[in-house]
Amino acid sequence: MELSQDLMGMVDLVLATGGAGVVKVAYSSGKPAYGVGAGNATVIVDESANLEETAVKIFKGKTFDNATSCSAENSIIIHESVFEALLAGLKQQGGYLVTNADRAKLKAAMWPDGVHLSGKVVAKSVKVIAAEAGIQVPEGTTFLMVLGEHIGPEDMFSAEKLSPVVTLWKYTDFSKAVQMVIEITAFSGYGHSCGIHSNNEEHIMELATKAKVSRMMVRQPQSYGNSGDWVNGMPFTMTLGCGTWGGNITTENVIWKHFLNVTWVSYPIPPVIPDPDVVFAPHFKKFGK
Repeated sequence: MELSQDLMGMVDLVLATGGAGVVKVAYSSGKPAYGVGAGNATVIVDESANLEETAVKIFKGKTFDNATSCSAENSIIIHESVFEALLAGLKQQGGYLVTNADRAKLKAAMWPDGVHLSGKVVAKSVKVIAAEAGIQVPEGTTFLMVLGEHIGPEDMFSAEKLSPVVTLWKYTDFSKAVQMVIEITAFSGYGHSCGIHSNNEEHIMELATKAKVSRMMVRQPQSYGNSGDWVNGMPFTMTLGCGTWGGNITTENVIWKHFLNVTWVSYPIPPVIPDPDVVFAPHFKKFGK
């Protein structure tokens, strides 16, 4: 860490992609810095979603690179009317629901001290994680699922997992689902991202205007879409700014343009001077000039 800090002090610009520790050091280096926040992508599935397509997309986003991406789906908030159908679809993709005593064993293996994620499960396969937890999973299991119980430190399954483990939640009212997204990301992942599988534009826009995230994927695998995909036009990068929500300077996908110094060449132009009587006309009409 000391050598990294020395190096940061010698360069023109620092790009810090990693844990909160290295980002904090980058911002303290005395040099301009781009940092990223923690990821904990949370996705809503409402009753208008195509469940077959949604199950495949969640599977792809959750299992890509053993979920090492900070954009991997960590929590899926599902409307109660489609919960069982989507669960069945996820099982068809190799998802295995871990319950009861096995859930407790998995939790203990992933957070041995109850707070910090174990390095023994990060980026590991399902087989390795299951063996570490001492649980049996069916052959062909591609990812593990658990039911969410609480949001916050009392249930770390609501946090980022960096492993092929996803938490499922159930909701009845859409406004409650949006609030759950806000609470989950506030606990871990504020400013990073969320997603929604829906064909209801009102639901999509409600989540977009209320969730405190820098990017929201609509009907896409989260870990593919966040970092740029051929089907969505997002800038390609693995460095995702989280804005002031996540303690970062930008909400953008940090790409090549952020490494450029730009010279603005300004020529005189014909003036365009606003007329106060026009600009403030509603105010003048209401209160009198």
